[in-house]
Amino acid sequence: MKKRKSLKDCIVKPGEKSPFANLLVDLAFKKAFDPDKPTSRENLINLLNDLLAPQLKHPIKNVWTRNVAKNLSGSKASRTAIFDLHCEDDAGELIEIEVQIRKLDNFLNRLAFYASEMVANQAEPGDDWDYTIKPTYVIAIARHKMFNDNRIVHRATVTDLETNEKFMDSYNFTVVELAKVPFFIESKSDSLSKWLFFFRYLNRLKELPSAINERKFRQLTESSKVSKFTKEEFEAYQKVFHEKWDHNVLRRSFFEEFADDVNAKIDERAREIAKRLIANGKLPNEDIAECSGLSIEDVVVLRSQMCDVDQK
Repeated sequence: MKKRKSLKDCIVKPGEKSPFANLLVDLAFKKAFDPDKPTSRENLINLLNDLLAPQLKHPIKNVWTRNVAKNLSGSKASRTAIFDLHCEDDAGELIEIEVQIRKLDNFLNRLAFYASEMVANQAEPGDDWDYTIKPTYVIAIARHKMFNDNRIVHRATVTDLETNEKFMDSYNFTVVELAKVPFFIESKSDSLSKWLFFFRYLNRLKELPSAINERKFRQLTESSKVSKFTKEEFEAYQKVFHEKWDHNVLRRSFFEEFADDVNAKIDERAREIAKRLIANGKLPNEDIAECSGLSIEDVVVLRSQMCDVDQK
């Protein structure tokens, strides 16, 4: 019997490269979860059902691309979805799903905007539409922390504030924070935990550890192999990392060159905050130091200087 590989044995060593792509790159995600091809469509249905299980009335059985004529803002920049999807559950009901994997400014406001677009785009021309709206789901898979807690997945919908019951199913949100996913997985872990581990760490693996050696993940790793990319796809995939590396170098160079100016601006801002708090006259030096970022000694000196000015 073949010995099962532990997690430690499945990690690439220094100098090695994983055969698997980073699924947080648009091209790799679209290739692994393409709704228009049978195998990758199955990958996508598996992901959606496991990720949305607590929110769905019935499991999804089919997905296809939703053709949006134009977004209501008229701005191409506002359309950042990886997938706009029509989905059918096993009860024959339709739902709309949008998947995001990019880092976005004004994060929560954007999710609200995308959900509103999905609802508004369901309006049909003519006089017969009666505001029949299919449930919408916006899924955001974020690389970075978005909320100051330990929860990896946040789910939200519209609820009655007194009963806490769902008020309507028109708006549903799922936010995944991959930065909080631990480097740990067990065979007895639930499906969602396995998906989260898979998403964050796939491109650090050389093969699947026994804990996630299941058919759906084995099939997905085949769809995620860099060797399956065409030459053009591989060049586009590599370009994403080259641009990121260039950005990091430029950022470091900027701070090295302008470190004194940047620190001076930060210090000036901190002193202005401290001055306003001192002028308020109600906070002790320790609290002012904590709020402004200055040391207690700096706050004491600044308070003394302000007193001297007042006395003159």
